[in-house]
Amino acid sequence: MGDALPLALFADRIGLNVAALLTVGFALHAALGVVERDAFGRLRSLILLAGAGVLVFAGLRLLILNAQMGDGTVLFDPELFPLSWTALGPSTTALSTGAIAGVAGVFAGSRILAGIGAGGLAAGFGLTGHSQGLADPGLAPMAVAAHAFIAGFWVVAPITLHPSARLGNDVLLARLKRFSVIAMAAIPLLLLLGVWLAFVLAGGVTPLLGSIYGWLLLAKLAVGLIAMAMGALNKQVVTTRIERDPAKGRCWLRWTLAFDAMLFATAILAVSAATTIAGPGE
Repeated sequence: MGDALPLALFADRIGLNVAALLTVGFALHAALGVVERDAFGRLRSLILLAGAGVLVFAGLRLLILNAQMGDGTVLFDPELFPLSWTALGPSTTALSTGAIAGVAGVFAGSRILAGIGAGGLAAGFGLTGHSQGLADPGLAPMAVAAHAFIAGFWVVAPITLHPSARLGNDVLLARLKRFSVIAMAAIPLLLLLGVWLAFVLAGGVTPLLGSIYGWLLLAKLAVGLIAMAMGALNKQVVTTRIERDPAKGRCWLRWTLAFDAMLFATAILAVSAATTIAGPGE
C-alpha cells in the first residue's frame, strides 16, 4: 500500500483542486451576479456535487498523510492523526466550512453567504502547500489564496456561459458581458500572481527554468496565457457575433469554451503534479 500512496495523493489532489475550484467558481458567479438570481436553482445540483467533492477529497488527503507518516499500511492511525491534523487541520477546516457556506449561499439565494464560502475555500489553499513551507512565507499564502479565488471564477465559465438551448440570447449576452467586466480586471491579476508565485516557490529564475517543478509551474502559466487569449477572443469577436448572428455566435462560443475547459484541465493537472509528484528543489 505504501508504494501506492504518492499516486493516491496525486489523484486526490486533482479531485480536491477540481472540486474546490468549481465550488469557488459557482459561488462567485452567484455572488457577483454573473448568473441571475432566478437561475440559482440550476446551480444547486452542480455546487452540491462540487461541495461534497471538497469534503470527500479533503478528508482523504488527511488520511493519506496519516498513512504516509506511519508505515504506509494503515490509512488511519489514531496516534499519528494529531500530527496530520497539525499539518492539514487549518486548511481542511477552511475548505470544509467554505464549501458548506458556498453551497448554503446558493441554496438560500444569498450572494453574501456564497461570497463568504468562496473566500473560505480560497483561504484553504493558502493555508497549506509549498507557500507554507517557505522559510519566510510573507505574502505568499495570501497570494495563493487570491490566485485560487480568481482561478475558480474563471474555471466555471465553460459551464455557466455555455449557450444551452434553454438560455435565451439576451440572457446569454448579459452573462457574457457581466463576466467580461470582472474578468478584464481579475484575469491579468491572476497571471501576475502566478508569475510571482512561480518565481518565489521555485526559488528564483534558475530553478524555475531548470527543474521539473519549475517546468510544471511554467506550463501552468503558459496555459493561462492561452486561456486569456481565448477570453479576449470571446469578448471581442464571439460576443459581437452572437449579437449579429446568434446561431453562428453560439457555435463559436461552444468551441471556444470547450477549448477553455481543456486548458483548465491541463493547468489543474500541472499544478496537482507540482504539489505532489514534484516539489521545490527537485
